[in-house]
Amino acid sequence: MKEDNKQLSAQGSHSLLDSAGREVCEKKLEFDQIRELIKSFCISSLGKDLVDKIQFQTSFNKVNTYLQQTEEFRQILLMENTFPSQDYFDLSDELKRLQIEGTYIEQDMLFQMKSSLKTILDCLKFLLQREDEKYPFLRQLASNIIVDKNILGYCNRLIDERGNIYDNASETLASIRKEITKKKLLVDQKIAKILSMAKKEGWTNVEAETTIRNGRLVIPVSDTHRRKIKGFIHDESATRQTAYVEPAEIVEINNDLRELEFAEKREIIRILFEFSEFVRPHINDLLKAYLFLGSLDFIRSKALFAIQIHAGLPILNKEPLVYWFDARHPLLYLSHQKQKKEIVPLNIELNREKRIMIISGPNAGGKSVCLKTVGLLQYMLQCGLLVPARETSEFGIFKEIFIDIGDEQSIENDLSTYSSHLLNMNNLLRLANEQTLFLVDELGTGTEPKVGGAIAEAILEELDRKKSFGIATTHYANLKLLADRHKNIVNAAMLFDTENMIPLYRLSIGKPGSSFAFEIAQKIGLPKEVLKNAAKKTGNTLLNFENQLQKIDSEKVNLQKKEEELKVADEFLSEMIRKYTLLNDQLENRKKEIIQQAKSEAKELVINANKQIENTIAQIKKELAEKSATQAARKELSDFLEKLEEPKQENTSKPKEIQKNRLQSKEKQIKKEPVSLKEEDNRPIQAGDIVQVGEENNYAQVIKIEKNYAELTNNSVKMTLPLLLLKKTNKRSIPVKESNTRINSSIFESINERKANFSPSIDLRGKRAEEAIAMVRQLIDDALLVNERNLRILHGKGNGILKQLIREYLRGLEEVKGFESEHIEQGGEGVTLVFLKG
Repeated sequence: MKEDNKQLSAQGSHSLLDSAGREVCEKKLEFDQIRELIKSFCISSLGKDLVDKIQFQTSFNKVNTYLQQTEEFRQILLMENTFPSQDYFDLSDELKRLQIEGTYIEQDMLFQMKSSLKTILDCLKFLLQREDEKYPFLRQLASNIIVDKNILGYCNRLIDERGNIYDNASETLASIRKEITKKKLLVDQKIAKILSMAKKEGWTNVEAETTIRNGRLVIPVSDTHRRKIKGFIHDESATRQTAYVEPAEIVEINNDLRELEFAEKREIIRILFEFSEFVRPHINDLLKAYLFLGSLDFIRSKALFAIQIHAGLPILNKEPLVYWFDARHPLLYLSHQKQKKEIVPLNIELNREKRIMIISGPNAGGKSVCLKTVGLLQYMLQCGLLVPARETSEFGIFKEIFIDIGDEQSIENDLSTYSSHLLNMNNLLRLANEQTLFLVDELGTGTEPKVGGAIAEAILEELDRKKSFGIATTHYANLKLLADRHKNIVNAAMLFDTENMIPLYRLSIGKPGSSFAFEIAQKIGLPKEVLKNAAKKTGNTLLNFENQLQKIDSEKVNLQKKEEELKVADEFLSEMIRKYTLLNDQLENRKKEIIQQAKSEAKELVINANKQIENTIAQIKKELAEKSATQAARKELSDFLEKLEEPKQENTSKPKEIQKNRLQSKEKQIKKEPVSLKEEDNRPIQAGDIVQVGEENNYAQVIKIEKNYAELTNNSVKMTLPLLLLKKTNKRSIPVKESNTRINSSIFESINERKANFSPSIDLRGKRAEEAIAMVRQLIDDALLVNERNLRILHGKGNGILKQLIREYLRGLEEVKGFESEHIEQGGEGVTLVFLKG
């Protein structure tokens, strides 16, 4: 194995077996640029050192820990505003030096220690003293860090916010500095007096001021008068016109001042030495603390980079697997962002059943970018970096990655490009296993096409036998046909716009792609005679094969356009149905109000009539009328009143003539009752009945009834609607009116179109609670309208708040039969499957 590694390294290995191989692999995948971008976010030297030490990991637990730490810090950056973001100094080297007896900390290092210790303690407080115990992986990182708070207290007593030692750091220092202040004041007074005298005598310029030479205060004196002032000449001007003299009267005072400054320095060193003696027993704990601070800086920089490229935490799988949605090349994303261009995301899948993918398509169509995207994102993930892909994507763990991209010609080793490729393939075949991911660009090229294609085919078959995972790009037809003979190999194509002759940079899995060689050659202006001659030489078989591939690509593009158009129409019809339902409810409520008002007025009328009857009875009694006749009249009136008081009864039995006329007058106000049914006809709707659809005089004939739905027809338009939307009529045929016919056809066709374009899936990620609930309600209403019983709600995982809210809402709906989480490979807890009642 050691010899293998040496050989791989000598040839610029593209595997990760050794450091040389990693370096070449990172350069091929442009991971070295990712390192530099992450470094740009670091604020400490230790953080930058840790970026340089990023390594490809094969341990699931390590990868998971690094990813979780970065994701937690990303959440802190997005959601919190109290986490320390400055003074990430690295004092590791200074602390290691202080372990030696007799050494003392430098003053500037003391100032950095004071600032950074405060940052460390603030970080520990943030992570360890939270009541919610959030960020468990960062908490674990901080759990073993011990910092004696007395060290920071000691620092605060010695040095101020500007990095100066306090006067009261010791009594001796305070005394020395007090004396220094006195001496400086005395020097200032004396030299000011001498300068004033020199100006009066004309020995110096009237505008001259004292200055400093060799650390001493001096007076600038004209060269001709330099001997007039007794003292020490420290310097002269370049023209020798001015001499800088320290007057003799202050020389001795300045000497005393210099002695005091030396004493001050000695006292500061003594203070620093004393502090170092105090700190020395804690150095091991402090080294761990500064490593923790550097690690936080490192993780913080990874999180900031993740935010920059819109990266997140995907689902991590212990087994080799690629199941990605909306994956983006981070460097390409940043480049497009600067140019304000959209990037086409990548959806791709490799699993145990479909391990090897062969990507074909035109040159400059994005095949190599696709290959590099897969390699870079997988490498980033196993280095503990968040990846720019949808969070429902699944990433597996590979033990080895092999890269063969670009020109590998080696002058030093006298190898051609093809020989170099073959050497790489030889290394791959010897070392590949079921936990290997290989990425090969233009497999088989560089030699005679038939031979190169045959060798490439044999290589892929051997890798399939070894159960390796991988992606290879090609133009060879024999490799495109390989998937038909091997169940673990799948074709894919980079789509191409045949009308505009431009690549779409979108990967389509399942079918091979055309190279569009003739079309591209024609577009750039190659003579038609040359193209015709080339077509003859190519042969009909290959041309037909290419044409079929082009036709499939074209059909896919057209289907995607149709889907977008249908989506727009679907939204329009949803709004129409919502408005129709709202209007229907309003009319129904208005109808009940009118009927209830009519009853109340009828009741009042009868009560008034009752008073009149009582008066009449009283008169009859006077005239000795029969008692039995009086009681019968009272009972009939009482029964009538009881029926009026029933809240749901819409018609009274045996009303008096005046009450009957009043009710009929009120019912004429209900304009939405165009159909009158015989009261005795209470049978349910049956096949052959003419029914009213909605409230706009729209009619249809029932063809058949299944469960709670009816199949209807109107003017050759067929549709299926719930029975609750239909009203039975006594009509024998559909009324024919030109205006009604147009309305009926339009509504029937709209609802049929709505049914054809209904989508049982909805994406609620990023939605507010009220908006999400409204969208779920709309989805269920639409599903009931088109007789769909199985729905899919994508809400994402996150903290689970949106998922819990939606599921609580579903539990309270009568229409919902039940719900459950999606299978793990389809989104797991991030997706809820809903089942409606039949």
